[in-house]
This record gives sequence, structure tokens and C-alpha cells, in this order.
Amino acid sequence: MPQYEYQGINATGRSVKGQVISENLGSAKSQLRRQGIFPSQILEVSVSSLKQNSAPGIGGLFQRVPVEVLATATRQLSTLVGAHVPLVQALDALIEQVEHQKLRAAFSQVRSDVNEGMAFNKALSRFPDIFSDLYVNMVASGEASGALDIVMSRLADFLEYQDRLKKRITGAMIYPVIMIVVGIAAIMIIFTVVIPQIEQIFRENKQTLPLITQVILAISRFLVDWWWAVIAGVALLIYSVRQYLKTAGGKTWWHDKQLKLPIFGDLIRMVAVSRFTKTLATLLQSGVPLLSGLSIVKNVVGNLTILRAIEQATTDLTEGANISDPLKRSGQFPPLVTHMISVGEKTGELEQMLDKVSEHYEYQVNSKVTSFTAILEPIFIVILAGIVLVVVLSVVLPMLEMNDASL
Repeated sequence: MPQYEYQGINATGRSVKGQVISENLGSAKSQLRRQGIFPSQILEVSVSSLKQNSAPGIGGLFQRVPVEVLATATRQLSTLVGAHVPLVQALDALIEQVEHQKLRAAFSQVRSDVNEGMAFNKALSRFPDIFSDLYVNMVASGEASGALDIVMSRLADFLEYQDRLKKRITGAMIYPVIMIVVGIAAIMIIFTVVIPQIEQIFRENKQTLPLITQVILAISRFLVDWWWAVIAGVALLIYSVRQYLKTAGGKTWWHDKQLKLPIFGDLIRMVAVSRFTKTLATLLQSGVPLLSGLSIVKNVVGNLTILRAIEQATTDLTEGANISDPLKRSGQFPPLVTHMISVGEKTGELEQMLDKVSEHYEYQVNSKVTSFTAILEPIFIVILAGIVLVVVLSVVLPMLEMNDASL
């Protein structure tokens, strides 16, 4: 469906501009007039629907709406609605402030749908690549309860929390990745450039070399002669592993092993528990029923093993059981979490308990990431130092023997 960009005057005589999606130019003009906007200029800027922008590929990647942008827009809309500005007018004001093209166009279409009588949450659900099920369900509960501004504010808080958590983990991984890349590059230079030159000296002297030197020289010759095979083998291995992990069995195996990894396993579990408790608390506080909340929250934990534990808890809940017992039986949730949930169920304060657990695990994740980064640095230094020591010994020992022989 074509997308149009317009400039015009609204009913109060103020100049406005924005975007609208409609079947044709005439329909777009009629749509704007129904909104009280009299266009002075209207131009077609896209002939493809917004949903096509979410297709996989490079173009779709660059069109993705950043979480912080969506969080800012959500908070702005919450402020406008909280100031008793009618929703359509609030969306009008929001569209003028949003700079991200895809998000602005989506809100423009949402405003048109709302103006024509569609529920706000239904209009948002037409753009699943921008507004998740969690977002849509929370908006629906806010509309039903008449507290849309409060729900939107909580939603903005949640999006900002998720963005902070993601950036913190990503930031912590940058340094180790750089260390690995630099270390591998340094080792490759040593084996393919430095050692072959030293080997030439040993050949000229025709001396018997220690075993460690022979091994290092063999590795060096292999890398020099078969570097293309090494690169092809590594690429093939990565491709094969990725293809296997895309299968149901591979994905299940990997997600189960993730939780058992030393150091990393605890961190992955903490992140999943933090997401689970924070998301479920936000949904329940916004008026979303518990069963619906569990159906939504299982998709944000990021681990299939924990997801299945939540699915089992959902099934038990429909049969009249509580949540804490199946979560405890799964063995995937720490005792503190299941105990706090159990207390929350008995006292009727499940949302508050989940909030406390999420705060605790957010602190634990921060602490774990900090200590994890601090531990990785000396580990990588020791590994690189060990490799360099082996190489140096393989070179120094024959040279010492040469000196002894010359004496």
C-alpha cells in the first residue's frame, strides 16, 4: 500500500506535516480531511507497505526500530495521554516529534486507524515487527482499565530496563572479543612470519632440534602451506554448527548446555530470571491476566529450557495448581525465586514479590558482569603469555645448544 508524505493546515490553522498510508492519492486526501487536516502538498514516498520493511536481509536490519527510540516515544505518548490530550491528538503531536522514519510512519497509520474507530491496541498489532505481543497486550489492558497513561509509563520503564540490560551485557563482551581477535592475530603472525625466518637459521646449522621446537615448526609449516584449508575448515565448522543449532534438536541441546557452562551458565540463568520476573511483574501491574502474562513472558526469557518450564507452569495453572510448585520442580529457577513467588501467591502480592526478585537479579547481573569482565582479562593474558612462552622456549633452546656447540 502506498505511503504519502503531506504538508497542510489543521482545523486550528496550525501548519502540520506527517505521513499517511492509503490505497491511492485521492483516498489519502480524504483520510486527511476526515482528520481535520487540509493538505497543501502530498507526495508518494513509498510504494511498499511498512510490513515489507521487516523482511529478513540487510535492508530490514537497517529499518529496525531501536528499543531506546520506541521507549522514548512511548514515554512521550504516556505524558500526552496523562495530560488528558485525546489519543488522536496525542498521536498527532507524537508523530511530529518522532524522527525515526519507520516508527513515524507506523504511528501515522495507527493514528489513522484509531481515528476511524479501531482500538489502539488493534492498530498497534498491525505492526508486529515494531510493537511486540507484550506491548500490544499491555496497551489493551490500559485501554480496558482506563489507565492507559500509567500503563504506557510502565511500558516505557520496562523497555528502558531491557535496553540497559542488553547494552550492559553487550558492553561487557566487547573487551573479551577484542582480546580474542588480537590474540589470534598475534599468534598467526608469529607462526606464519616470525617462526619461518627462524627455521631458516636452524636449517643452515643442520642441528638436531628439541621436540618442542619440532612441534612448533611443524605447526608453522602447516599454517603457511595450508592457511586456505584452515580458513575453509573453520568457516565450514561455523556454518555446520549454525545449521545444526537451527534445528529443533540442536537448539534444545544448545540451550540446555548454555545453563551448564562454567561462569556463563549462571549469568545466562540470571538474565533469563531477571527478564521473566520483570516482564511478568510489569504485565500483572498493568492488568494483564496471569495466564495471558505467562503466555507472553515465555517468549522473552531467551532460553528454551526455561521456556518449557514456564509452559509447564502455565499448563498446571490451567488445571488449578499454583505457579511456584511447577517452577520449583523444573529445577531451572533458583530457590529464592520460587520461594518469593510462593509467598506472593499466598499473600496476594505476587506483583510486588516479582518486582523485588527482578531488582535483586538485576543487581546480581550487574555484579556478575563486572566480576566476569575483571576475571577474563587476567585469563586471556595468562593464555597469551603461555603461548608466547612456549614459542620463545622453542626458539631459545636450540640457540643455547648452538652457543654451547660453538664453544
